[in-house]
Amino acid sequence: MRPAAAALAPGPALGHIAARMVDDRQPCDGAGTPEFHRRGGALWCEDVPLADLAARHGTPLYVYSRTAMQTRLAAVRAAFGPDAIVCYAAKANSARAVLQTMHAGGAGFDVVSGGELRRVQAAGLPTAQVVFAGVAKERWEIEAAAAADILAFQVESPHELPLLASVGAQLGRPLRVMLRLNPDVDAGTHAYISTGKKDNKFGVSLAAAGEAVAAIVGSPWLRLVGYHVHLGSQLRSVEPYTAALAKVEAFVAGDPARARGVSHYDLGGGFGIGYGSGEALDVAAVAAALLPRLRARGWRPVVEPGRFLVGDAGVLLTRVLGDKPQGGTEFLLVDAAMNDLLRPALYQAEHPIVAVAPHAGPPRTVDVVGPVCETGDFLARRRDLPPCAPGDLLAVLAAGAYGASMASNYNSRRRPAEVMVAGGVARVIRRRETFEQLLQNEESFDEPTAS
Repeated sequence: MRPAAAALAPGPALGHIAARMVDDRQPCDGAGTPEFHRRGGALWCEDVPLADLAARHGTPLYVYSRTAMQTRLAAVRAAFGPDAIVCYAAKANSARAVLQTMHAGGAGFDVVSGGELRRVQAAGLPTAQVVFAGVAKERWEIEAAAAADILAFQVESPHELPLLASVGAQLGRPLRVMLRLNPDVDAGTHAYISTGKKDNKFGVSLAAAGEAVAAIVGSPWLRLVGYHVHLGSQLRSVEPYTAALAKVEAFVAGDPARARGVSHYDLGGGFGIGYGSGEALDVAAVAAALLPRLRARGWRPVVEPGRFLVGDAGVLLTRVLGDKPQGGTEFLLVDAAMNDLLRPALYQAEHPIVAVAPHAGPPRTVDVVGPVCETGDFLARRRDLPPCAPGDLLAVLAAGAYGASMASNYNSRRRPAEVMVAGGVARVIRRRETFEQLLQNEESFDEPTAS
């Protein structure tokens, strides 16, 4: 791993260099957004060469395009209209600068922990359009969110209701809740990111939801304002969303009390991106299919995109350390690892990987692996890449979501730095951890002395 350089990239200088170069930009194969493109064969983010950022800040390094995030958010808002509430799923990438970018584009936030709520507040952002999901909320989290007067709690389990009501009574006002329904809809995604099937831990089954509604309606400290359905991540078709709404409509038709006072329908997120080998979800088609039905009921749409807004907007830069042929496999050794980007090991996710400045020559089929002491430590398997030499840079594309937010210190590795680019300006939004920070919360255990 190369040492990190200065904490702040002199963005205007980079922009000045960029302005003096001929803009011969060409698409980058596998990139889901034009903000990552090639000029003179080399990979750029907006108006900044990625090689310059790696030289300044070391690798592994996350780099995000602010413009790409803004463009995706604007597309979602345009599709669902001005009445829709867009709540960015903070778990996808919770960096303060990312949250601020989303707020500037008119988004609220979907949080799943008290820590994520604290991040929103620490960024100086309002909480009036925050929704709070999660199957195991603790009392302190509910108290903090209630004090922040968030838009609504998404009730995931009947056991939450007495706790929510208790906090409402403590504050002397009812808490707004949306009941998260589990409609048993197969979204056709990886088992680990499916959330709307009957054997998933999320939401309340339709069979049990009637009792939950009755408990909410019967409490003076709870107010039912909507229903929430989230089917999982990386959905690429409209049908799961329409199927889920049909089941919710049928449930509501079963008892007039289930519709009384309901003003919101949260269709969740899970909007899929291409990852270089497929099509992203047609978000406008989802909106076109659902909005007429929601308007007919007077239900305001709430959407929770996370990956769709930031996934294609980020890359992970890593430097080649060497190669190792063994057992019929060509291993390409790099300085990024599963602790930096867990998705390939956890989900068998396939991120496009490209050379930042490719060499000429026939491609080789390689496994791209890191230094972590696990056989599961890989960024890609059986991937065709151009010839690579030690010191070359690779870019793992579509790494803006569930990359840095899932990073860890496994093998006592420091989590990577993160840089955001806007035009020709590049700034560090999270510094690389120091070894001192890894140890700062630890204490020695001194052997007790005999008295």
